[in-house]
Amino acid sequence: MRLVVDCTMADIQKVSSRADLKRFIEYPYQLYKNHPTWVPQLLWQEWDDLDQARKKNPFFEHAVADYFLALEAGQIVGRIAAIHDQSYNEFHNEAVVLFACFEAESAAVSKQLLETVEAWGKAKNLNLVKGPSKVSQNDMMGVLVENFDDPPVVMMVYNPPTYAGFIEGAGYTKSEDTFAWRMTVAGGLPERVSRIAERVKRNLKVNIRKVALGSKKALAAELPILRDIYNAAWDKNWGFVPWTEHEIQHLAEQLGQVADKDLCLIAEVDGKPAAFSITLPDINEAMKGTGGRLYGLAKLLLTKPKRMRLVALGILPEFQGRGLDALIYAETFWRGQSKYNAGEFGWTLESNDAINNGMKALGATQYKRYRIFEKRI
Repeated sequence: MRLVVDCTMADIQKVSSRADLKRFIEYPYQLYKNHPTWVPQLLWQEWDDLDQARKKNPFFEHAVADYFLALEAGQIVGRIAAIHDQSYNEFHNEAVVLFACFEAESAAVSKQLLETVEAWGKAKNLNLVKGPSKVSQNDMMGVLVENFDDPPVVMMVYNPPTYAGFIEGAGYTKSEDTFAWRMTVAGGLPERVSRIAERVKRNLKVNIRKVALGSKKALAAELPILRDIYNAAWDKNWGFVPWTEHEIQHLAEQLGQVADKDLCLIAEVDGKPAAFSITLPDINEAMKGTGGRLYGLAKLLLTKPKRMRLVALGILPEFQGRGLDALIYAETFWRGQSKYNAGEFGWTLESNDAINNGMKALGATQYKRYRIFEKRI
């Protein structure tokens, strides 16, 4: 990754054509091309997420965005997106502009890009900037601030150590931190967690079943269950935005191609869905060196990942605090230990003591930290 000396003002240009959008999307693949730790996202998925004209991403049914490139001597040296998510602002009664897709090769370029977002937000009568995100606040959020040596797992952020300083230098302060937790099969599941899981399963008469991912028709029946549990479970959490029907469909289409069908679980209490979890094999193990091209998925089929990520967990409020989380963690461990030798949980909010204490009780180790910033404008 090259570094640019802070000596000239960059030319900030709004993305206004498909050729510009191509440069915007492909810039990180060039920037990190020879980086030993960065892992590319699937390129087609980046197009689905960011190409507003193709209307693939239902996030843009309730949000508007503009993308910007920073150029020096005709070469891209940074990029940023300015996003107004109307659903988020209505739900939280705020006037936030998100900055997203953030990459910058110098502090000066970073400052110019952030000032561009600030001006964009002011023009829309927004008064608080938050970020970075990939697109929405239900997406990859924050910049990595601890542990730059371990490669990112699937759907997690990676960036150089300079980014937090760049953003702080532009007048931003911490809004929230999030954690990623690591656990190994060799470390085993604490006996206390096993006991709690077995007791909860017996006392609450819990049935653990797989999410029906085998067909579109079967999955369509599951999606309202997942959406309703997620929206109820996360309603009071920092940064939460309810999933819409189209957003959960879009997410299912993306994750359904790579999700571990044995480890996507629904917990039913007295026949009523009460909780769910979604686990993905770490396809980043296969994506390294592919440039985000589709043959990474072919490589995935030939080289089974040995690491997984529990990417989502939701428990209905009336069942929270009753041990269902311990049961789902234990079931994921028991069912996954023959396939994987390690797993990541997260991210979790720094302010969520209950889930972080649960991670510790599970025997997981907090090994990465991400930071979301904000600035009043």
